[in-house]
Amino acid sequence: MTRREVITLLEKKQYDGLVRLSFSERKIFSILISLSYDKKNPISWRAMESIGLITKETAKTNPELVRNIVGRLLWMIRDESGGIGWSSPEILGEIVRNNPELCSDIAPIIVSFHEEEMLSAGVLKAVGRIGIINTEFIEYAVPVVLSYLHNPNPVLRGFAAWSLGEIGTAESLNELQKLINDNNVLLFYEDGELREKTVGEIAAKSIARLINN
Repeated sequence: MTRREVITLLEKKQYDGLVRLSFSERKIFSILISLSYDKKNPISWRAMESIGLITKETAKTNPELVRNIVGRLLWMIRDESGGIGWSSPEILGEIVRNNPELCSDIAPIIVSFHEEEMLSAGVLKAVGRIGIINTEFIEYAVPVVLSYLHNPNPVLRGFAAWSLGEIGTAESLNELQKLINDNNVLLFYEDGELREKTVGEIAAKSIARLINN
């Protein structure tokens, strides 16, 4: 029943309801993590966001639980977990974003996984999500993100272009300009929905953001 309730709340984007449910249902973290694997489904991305929001509230009374969840996600990334942690970088990014003081030390650990092929996109997403809240946590990762603008995988180019716009990295403008005519399409999650976007569209939005800021 609880799993069905969680899915219904995610479908309706009722994140406040998920936070309230977490007060009485500790299994909610396990449920949300289990729903985070299908990245072609917006429910999975909403589940990741929800974990961050719930940990923000949880940390007010039980910061140790939040750190335990972080430890579990880091374990899931590692080989001994059997590769079930492919969404862990994104979830960890949401946790750091929502708990900057408690979890700032986790940011460099997330970045350290960028060379793992199955985790690269998630790391880039996490960097952007953290960077827009606190650039200082992630400034050192800018050269890593810039390197992905030339990656043969359009998903990684797109995520890198978006991330640089979120971080506010003015020195990336010239490199982003080179992607304006990149018409490769990827699924991109934004404002609670998954949409098809070209790499060029994402780069153009980041450029506009950097110029206007």
